Amino acid sequence: MRSFLILTAGVLPFLVLPVSARTAAAPSGLQSAWMQPGLSAAHTGIQVFSLKTGKSILAHNAEIPLMPASNMKLVTSAAALSLLKPEFRFKTLVYTNGRVQGNTLNGDLYLKGLGDPELTDERLSQLASEIRYSGIQKINGKLIADDQYFDQVREGRGWKKTYGASAYSAQISALSLNRNTVNVWVRPGQPGQAAEIALEPPNQFFEIVNNTRTGGRTRLQIARTMNGGKNRVTVTGSISPQARPEKEAINLENPALYTGYVFKHQLQKAGIVFTGSVTQGKTPSGVYELGRTESRPLRDIVGELNKHSINLIAENLLKYMGALFEGEPGSSAKGAKVVQEKFLQEMVGLGPKNGISMADGSGLSPLNRVTADSLAKILMYMQGQFDVGVDYISSLAISGVDGTLHTRLNSPGLKRRIRAKTGFINGVSSLSGYLQTKNNETLVFSFLMNHFTGVYAARASQDNLCARLVNWSSTP
Repeated sequence: MRSFLILTAGVLPFLVLPVSARTAAAPSGLQSAWMQPGLSAAHTGIQVFSLKTGKSILAHNAEIPLMPASNMKLVTSAAALSLLKPEFRFKTLVYTNGRVQGNTLNGDLYLKGLGDPELTDERLSQLASEIRYSGIQKINGKLIADDQYFDQVREGRGWKKTYGASAYSAQISALSLNRNTVNVWVRPGQPGQAAEIALEPPNQFFEIVNNTRTGGRTRLQIARTMNGGKNRVTVTGSISPQARPEKEAINLENPALYTGYVFKHQLQKAGIVFTGSVTQGKTPSGVYELGRTESRPLRDIVGELNKHSINLIAENLLKYMGALFEGEPGSSAKGAKVVQEKFLQEMVGLGPKNGISMADGSGLSPLNRVTADSLAKILMYMQGQFDVGVDYISSLAISGVDGTLHTRLNSPGLKRRIRAKTGFINGVSSLSGYLQTKNNETLVFSFLMNHFTGVYAARASQDNLCARLVNWSSTP
């Protein structure tokens, strides 16, 4: 059983009132509780609502658009749950244009991705085994990786080059695998010799350049570049002979082709003789299905997205909504249009001038803008939705317990009292969610802080506000 805050649904009529009509006087000291050295009042947005009264108990620059960082995921995930529903599952399909004669398939295989951000090599292994168990032992043909359900733009608008090969900036693709990252393992070799380097999962899509030595202190650098259509991983430095194996996750170029190579490897592991090439292309008409794999329900995927802030999940959800409601290929712009019109305006009731501008789905782009007021209203709306509210609230990290809050807000007075989404990119820190006071009242809050001179000051300010709010009461 998932635990969640018990929230009342009787606050929705207040959403149409102007902020000034429902702003209560803040308790003494609360108005200045967020100020810390290094923070600018002009670049901080705060909105706090009481669900009991429907009134704002604290607001500061609440209607000024600011960068949200990963608090943008609150918008993307709310729209996805509301429009796709919690039971939705992504599908990845295998088609063929060939015919089976005896135990041999004469024809090509098409691996078609429909945006699943949680496809793994284990699931590809199961898919390969299903094909083998159907009686196919040999394939005379090619493997075509089809990622054309999305456009071919691999990054969010405004993503910085400095993100480089970091796992958090994994490329966006309709055919993704292992969150479009690989693990680079480095183990000590014999003293004075090169270290042992391996990729997880093993595949033919990468080449390794080993410039390491076993000896001295562990000082390793891992870089990824492209070389002749392949990802080249260069490992430089030293590793101590006594060191434990080091693991680093990096992103990769061309996720669809990479997925195709891994699937070919899994087919061979399953006992199928397959020596054909791996290419990219579009699945034609006239093919028939050989197999499929489905993701977990969306409620579980959104839990992973919000508790652990997985950027690729948000980006694929945004493009999937774009493809589903605006037509293929899905794009971030189409997805943003769907979120704005079908969710924010039609469902939440926010007007077109709501201060939300989506450059991507994850918040990694510094071009995103939201207001603390709009984010708080989305949170208020979601808690009142019988079909999706519990899954949405349960997807948020619990203070002092799990996700990105597992070591934060963990004092006895705050632990387990807050469910929230954190956010951070350079110069941006945010925290938005639900808080239960000591009088068991539920508050909805959004703190957006931009252009500060120290992330620790911003987080300390947010934590200080939460500590003050826990002691707040609507009754004297």
